[in-house]
Amino acid sequence: MIVLTFCYKRDIPFDDQYYFHSHLPNLSMKAVLEMGATKYEVKKILSSADGSPVPYSYIFHLYFETKEGLERFIGDPRIKALQDDVSNYYIGKQDIFIEEIVTSFTSAG
Repeated sequence: MIVLTFCYKRDIPFDDQYYFHSHLPNLSMKAVLEMGATKYEVKKILSSADGSPVPYSYIFHLYFETKEGLERFIGDPRIKALQDDVSNYYIGKQDIFIEEIVTSFTSAG
């Protein structure tokens, strides 16, 4: 499984109202599936385990079954509108990572 991750730095203003009420609705589950992803998650960083300052306020993950699914997503013409919308809720550049899940565990099966 491939994961495309966007990390939003804590020291840069982030308009969470706009993000959750305008930006994310543009990335509906139907659109995500059509574009090649299998799901997405948004995580709000609360703290670090040792109490030290954390570098990010939010992290967004998009999951893909294959690298080809990620490539289809990146090549989808709808991605331009999503990229252009970032400046409406975040004034910086996200840290973006492409990851591969090499092992995982779930109690569901």
